Amino acid sequence: MKKSQLRWVPALVVPAVVIAGAVAIPSMANADVQLPSKSAAGIVALAEKSVGTSFSGSVTQTADLGLPQVPTSALGSSAKSGVDGVLAQLTGTHKAKVYVKGTTASRIQTLDDLAERDVTRNGDSVWAYDSKANTALHVTLPSGSSAESAPSTATLPTPTEVAQKALDAIGRYTTVATSSNVLVAGQKAYQITLTPKDSTTLVGSVTLAVDATTGVPLKAVIDARGQAAPAYSVAFTSIDYSTPSADTFAFSPPKGATVTDKTVPSARSHAKHPGALSQGDATANAERKASEKAARAEARPTVIGSGWSSIIAATLPTGALTSLSEGSGSSSQLLDQVLKPVAGGKVVQTSLLSVFLADSGKVYVGSVSAADLEAAVAAQK
Repeated sequence: MKKSQLRWVPALVVPAVVIAGAVAIPSMANADVQLPSKSAAGIVALAEKSVGTSFSGSVTQTADLGLPQVPTSALGSSAKSGVDGVLAQLTGTHKAKVYVKGTTASRIQTLDDLAERDVTRNGDSVWAYDSKANTALHVTLPSGSSAESAPSTATLPTPTEVAQKALDAIGRYTTVATSSNVLVAGQKAYQITLTPKDSTTLVGSVTLAVDATTGVPLKAVIDARGQAAPAYSVAFTSIDYSTPSADTFAFSPPKGATVTDKTVPSARSHAKHPGALSQGDATANAERKASEKAARAEARPTVIGSGWSSIIAATLPTGALTSLSEGSGSSSQLLDQVLKPVAGGKVVQTSLLSVFLADSGKVYVGSVSAADLEAAVAAQK
């Protein structure tokens, strides 16, 4: 990972974890867990070496962001799959099972109220299935999309070097330290704590636990300033390092399911031999590429500010604001409760982050107060 990428770790870690709806529970601490001494850089290096490790396990999500509780049974399947479903995922408790085989096979089963949402990847094939709606999305990735050309061994940094660069990159904004060892899902684990130096961020600290043997991250706890209970935590309740069977990743949609197929084009799928283009074709092709480039630039998230008080700005998909305002049932009532109308849009502040939905169709997310977020948005005009 490049230094330019590592620089944004404090800005991205909290919004990314929360919006994605990561699954979590607090871990079991054990003061008697004895392990060889290891530095913060050594712990990060251990985690870096775990990439590609196969395992299966159970996790449970618990979030305490100060949002009203939303019972998933009150949500329709369409609501659960949209923006309203994200809000539901950020309240209460949710359970899931995770299966990983190397770097190209994985499966996540989320269970709520006897319903199941299943995302399975097997090589270039990805399935997303919702049992309540009985709908399935099948995405075909470009052939070999996960493969990367191997760098020269002369320039390949060691895991320790990568870890040290990561710590150096965030050192300007963060105090990094080791903390007491813990027992997570029956595994002995090292802990490392990242504490923001910025007093304006809502994040109090982030504590990570790494399996002392395999290096697999087993837990991440995010504490909010002024809140005793963790605002968000990620941990395994059980984990098995046996390689899951191939059948685990062989998914077929149930009879009667509505299936949507999509193919992700490769970079060369639309390419033509230069000599085959007429002057008119070449002009149209250039205009199309320029238009696509502009659209990608417009949709690409940007970062405002630096460090833990950074704000991520992104353009919402067309119709997203309308869908948000036309939610149904208790989900719509929740939105009315948490979204506060302000100049230029609506804003909500949780214990961990604030979100500003602009009337222009943009969304701004940051681990700062709503007032600071509004001020930052106003400064962009």
